[in-house]
Amino acid sequence: MKKLKEFLQYEYPVRVFKYPDGNYCAEIESIEGLCAYGKTAQEAMRELESVKETAFELMLEQGVEQPVPTIRLEIPVNVFQKISNRIRLQEYIKV
Repeated sequence: MKKLKEFLQYEYPVRVFKYPDGNYCAEIESIEGLCAYGKTAQEAMRELESVKETAFELMLEQGVEQPVPTIRLEIPVNVFQKISNRIRLQEYIKV
C-alpha cells in the first residue's frame, strides 16, 4: 500500500464553483465527497488541500483504496491507427 506522502504528491483535477449565496466549493470529483468551502475560490482551494490530507490519512488507516488521478486524451481514430505501439495502449482505451 502506498504511503500518505505519495498520494499527496498526485495532482487531482479540481472543480471549483460558486454557490448562489456567494460561497465557493472546490471538489475532487474522482473522490466522492472530497470537497471544501470558502468565501473565495482561493480559500476553498486552500481548505481542500487540508481536507485532502485528512481524507487520505483516514483512507490509509481504514485500508480504503485511494484513487489515482487519471487524464483523458482524445485521439482521432486515424491518428491512433498510425501509432506503432497501439496494441499495448488498447487496455487503457475507454469507449
